[in-house]
This record gives sequence, structure tokens and C-alpha cells, in this order.
Amino acid sequence: MATGATEFIDSTTADVFIPELWSALAIVARENTLVFANLVDRRFESGLTIGDTIHVPSVGNLAARTKTKASNAAITFETVTETNTDITVATWEYAAIAVESIVKVQGNRDQLKLYASKMGYALGLAVDDVLAGLVDDFTNAVGVLTADLTDDDILRARQYLNDADAPLEGRVIVVSPAQESGLLKLDRFVKNDYTMLHGAEAPSTGLERAYVSSFYRTPIYMSVNVEGTNAVGHDNGMFQREAVVLVMQMRPTAHSMYDIDYLVDKVVVEQLYGSREMRDDHGVFMRGA
Repeated sequence: MATGATEFIDSTTADVFIPELWSALAIVARENTLVFANLVDRRFESGLTIGDTIHVPSVGNLAARTKTKASNAAITFETVTETNTDITVATWEYAAIAVESIVKVQGNRDQLKLYASKMGYALGLAVDDVLAGLVDDFTNAVGVLTADLTDDDILRARQYLNDADAPLEGRVIVVSPAQESGLLKLDRFVKNDYTMLHGAEAPSTGLERAYVSSFYRTPIYMSVNVEGTNAVGHDNGMFQREAVVLVMQMRPTAHSMYDIDYLVDKVVVEQLYGSREMRDDHGVFMRGA
């Protein structure tokens, strides 16, 4: 025991009486805005209850021919040899946790409830990663990695889709945060003079948080999940919905059980899907910031 005129009961000597508290709040990891799964073609999911491959046949255009004036001249019948594009459904993913009984009893919060949404997010992020990775497979490309896209780059990308007769409906542009900053340097995206040309309102969809602006009424979405980095550039893209297909044969499905051997509650969420590029000329790889 210390004695003396300058000795006090301080935070060191009274340390055993000073409690440490755990906040009821937590620093929850930020989640990327996932956009790709909502922007691609999902039509082929209908009726896929069995099997692991979808064969999608093509239907080519026919030619108009000029009939000769000669009497008794036979016309030409056209034969088109069609092909098919296969969609393989083979990506089987899961997210799982197990919580011991002692944690449920002694913990100050419900761990299963705490991580339930995180398991769903992990699976959604995995799908988004796969779809984002298809953008740089498009043959048509504009721009330079690490450099901001220019008006000419975006107009050329738009022309690529027009040249391919890609429908105006379902066209989108997805950019990285770095490229969004580059777009905001262009007059057409920040000056009111262009409001009537591009449209002033964000579309009323679940993608509102990611919506940035539009380019000639093509919605632009920003996502951290665009493939690439600020150091090497990003794989931004302009595409019409039918350029890429996603088939979720098993949407995220949860299973749970109590394991008496380990005294734990086990929860797993699984999904099964396939994806691929379907119409190469309906997408443009926009190399940029």
C-alpha cells in the first residue's frame, strides 16, 4: 500500500472497480451495391426444374429475292442451318455458420440473427462477381484503362449497340466509383442544359441507390463491384440485357439443424446457378478509370 501526501485513488489503483462494457451496437462490414443480377437476362429460369444444361437454338434471318420475269422459272427456297448456345448450370455455392450453445447462453446478442443477412449477401456478391467478370469478354471495346471515358468513347459504345440492332429497352451502363467521378467532369452529366436529353429522374426500381444519371436515356449505375482497381483501371460496361444471361436454378435456400455431437446450431444457405455471354454484339467493354 502506497502512502504519502500526493498519493490518490486513481484509475490504476481502482482498476478492479472500473468495468469494461460491450456496446449493443457493432461495426458491421459495408456491403457493395449489387447491380448486375438485376440488369441481365433472367428469362431462361422459367421451367428449369431438372437438368444441368439449357440448349438455346438460334433463328436466323431470311433473304428477300427478286423474282425473274421468265415464265415457268422456279423460285429459290432458302435453308438456314441453325446453331444453339448452351447455358451450363453448375455453380453450386454456400455460406454457413455454426454457433455453440454456450455462446447462445452467455453472449450478449443473437449470433445467428446477426449473421443471417451476411450469408445472403455473401451469395449475392458471388453472383455479382461472376457477372461483372463477363464484361471484359465483349469483343467491342472503347477507352483506355486508368483513363476517364470521354464523350466520344460513350457515343462509340452506343453506336456499337445500334449497329447490332440491340433494343433500346434494357440498355444500361455500369461504372466504377472512379469512373463515376470521371463522368461528373463531363458537362452533359452535370449541366441542366442536358436534362431533357438524358432524363432527370432515376428509374423506379430496386437499383435506385446505384443510379447515377443517364446517357441519352440509358441508365448509368455505379458499383464498387465493377472488376478492376483504381491502380490498373476498371472493366466498365455498356450492354443490353440480352447480352448476358443468368439462370438461378436454386435461389438462396436456407437449412438449419442442431448438432448434438458438437452442441451447435448449424445454418447453411446454398444456391445453384449458371451464367454466360449470349449476344456478344449487345455489349461493349468500356475500359476506363
